[in-house]
Amino acid sequence: METAARDMDQELDRFDNDHEATGQLMAELFAHATARESISRDELAQLSDDRPEEVDRAIERLLRLGVLRTKTGQPGRLVPVAPATAHAQLLMPAIRELRDRQAMINDASAQLAHLLPVYESSVMRRTGQQLVHHLEDVDAVRSALSELSARATREILTSQPGGSRPEAVLKEATDRTVHVLKRGVRMRTLYQYAAQFHQPTVDHATLFVAHGAEVRLVTDAFMRLIVFDREVALIELLDNAQGAVLVRDPNIIHFLVRAFERAWDRALAFPLAHDRDQVLRSSEEMKTAIVKLLVEGYDDKVVAKRLGISLRTFQRHLAEVLRRIGANNRIHAGYLLRDLGMFHEKYA
Repeated sequence: METAARDMDQELDRFDNDHEATGQLMAELFAHATARESISRDELAQLSDDRPEEVDRAIERLLRLGVLRTKTGQPGRLVPVAPATAHAQLLMPAIRELRDRQAMINDASAQLAHLLPVYESSVMRRTGQQLVHHLEDVDAVRSALSELSARATREILTSQPGGSRPEAVLKEATDRTVHVLKRGVRMRTLYQYAAQFHQPTVDHATLFVAHGAEVRLVTDAFMRLIVFDREVALIELLDNAQGAVLVRDPNIIHFLVRAFERAWDRALAFPLAHDRDQVLRSSEEMKTAIVKLLVEGYDDKVVAKRLGISLRTFQRHLAEVLRRIGANNRIHAGYLLRDLGMFHEKYA
């Protein structure tokens, strides 16, 4: 890699040197041409110490720039042209075209800016008339998030299941969320157990807490959910991770808020800085959640997904649970926990 970088640097240096040398040769040839009324290529070549092919290349560039032109009636002779004249002839058409394009861009931008609030109000009015509305793609979801966040005045409830969140998603949400918090809107967010071990998510939560947000952890799975002012919500769209369902039905909103509040009451404080007691407490909460799901008969992959942890992490917790209750395997553990009432004895 270092060799490739060094070779590239050397190539760039050669390019710069060649460009500078060509520029110097062009200036030299142009000076010879301007000293006469007209001059031939051969005469220019004889006046220069450079190689003939380099002289030809420099002359061609002078011709393309328009500071040299062939003499009328004598195609073998070259006549110098004032750079200001060449500038007007060569660049003014391009400059006019750029000005026209810029005017078109400015006009289109103004028209689009004028139409944007019309579109947003119409869409919000249309979706506002629908109690349940499907948003099928990421752009539609982002637009709804931005609009609803800007309109929120009292409270936003958020649930983010799973472990770590993509850093790009965290970055996108940061400015929007901080702006909402600065307006005095209360914000409560539920993360899942594994999120506390993902540093970008911890940094994200720390920033929001510093601006007044509240963040807690749940061990079991909870739906992806955002509720704005207890009036409108966004929930997951089945079989389409890029979309969402926008809900305005007050009965559904009431149900979602109650479910969130129940999870919030059972949740743990999000550890912005880990200490030994917090780690142990979180680990015990995770083992309790695993026991509950074992009793319900879920397999390893389902339990790990519901808890937002890797299969390996789940199996490590499971091994400790089995050791504590003296079970030989998960089937034996399920029998002991369910039929002998060991769940209440050891994990209540």
